[in-house]
Amino acid sequence: MRSRAYPQVGRPFVCWNSHLVYPESGREMASAIRLPIPMACCKSPWMNISWKILLLVIGIASLTIRTLLDSDFGRGTLLYILVPFVISLVLAFFTKSSENSALTYRYLNHLRIATIIFFATSIVLFEGFICVLMFMPIYYFFVSLGFFFAWLTRDRSEESKDKSLDNIFRVSVVPVLMLMLVSEGLIPNTTVERTGSATYVADSPLSITQLQSNMAKPIEFGSERHWFLQLFPMPDAVAAGSLNSGDVHKVHFTYKRWFFTNVHKGEMHIKIAKVTPEHVRTEITRNDSYLANYMDIGGTDIRFTPLPGGGTRVALTVRYERLLDPAWYFGPMQTVAAKQSAKQFLRDIIFRHPVEEAQDGI
Repeated sequence: MRSRAYPQVGRPFVCWNSHLVYPESGREMASAIRLPIPMACCKSPWMNISWKILLLVIGIASLTIRTLLDSDFGRGTLLYILVPFVISLVLAFFTKSSENSALTYRYLNHLRIATIIFFATSIVLFEGFICVLMFMPIYYFFVSLGFFFAWLTRDRSEESKDKSLDNIFRVSVVPVLMLMLVSEGLIPNTTVERTGSATYVADSPLSITQLQSNMAKPIEFGSERHWFLQLFPMPDAVAAGSLNSGDVHKVHFTYKRWFFTNVHKGEMHIKIAKVTPEHVRTEITRNDSYLANYMDIGGTDIRFTPLPGGGTRVALTVRYERLLDPAWYFGPMQTVAAKQSAKQFLRDIIFRHPVEEAQDGI
């Protein structure tokens, strides 16, 4: 083995596989004195991963996700729960992490590698920013659960060999929990009710006639939006201008998945199914916009009630069907989105003035 000598006694001059080799003349001194080690020869635990395994995981994860998206399971728990959990287990058991580091440090390093896989697969699959943002919280949750499970089965089992029964109980909890969570939506018996609705109620000083007249005017959406709705692009144009039974209003959407490119164009056709002084009902007859990937919007029911002191109380209900599982994660999201959309519809189209939710019911 050839090496180049350094003038300092005891300083490492060869670094093979992260093992430091000292010259013979300075071996005893090097063992007694702590000397600074050049950074070029130092292998940080943050970089202690196998890039071959990482690339392999990215490739297999991308292929698996693509297969799921093209199947009947592309909107369910296999994609949103099982895939991140398995990715986490693979990283925990097949990539090196500094075993001497603190648990928190190893966990953060685990999340760092999982994040690389997350964004790499998103790029490979041409996923848009909305999908990425909606997937992020549940992805990190089950990546963390996988890390915790690996810690229980590997580290904790070594620390508590004298409490094997207790350790087996702890380890078995996570698989049972995962089985229960992943089973949701796979068969009818494990499917949570998908049909839902969200209602927003508000009062206006305008009469019913004035409010329905507003609905027949050209539509212009205001800039004020709920923070969650700001994630979703607004319509490019709305072809409307009447409120007669049987009319169809057309809403045009352009979704740039990568903010400036990877464009998806689509339309939503809203049919005016019923018009009376007390009730206006709409039905969605076509929806190939980007919104159709997240929820099946059925239509709206708008009910008008005259107030004793003048003005009108309006209750706008959005009918929809949840397409994504698990329900405990996507259900609240879609309820918020539907209710806040109803509020914006009231403010920008029916009332055309600021609104406040009525506190005493419908």
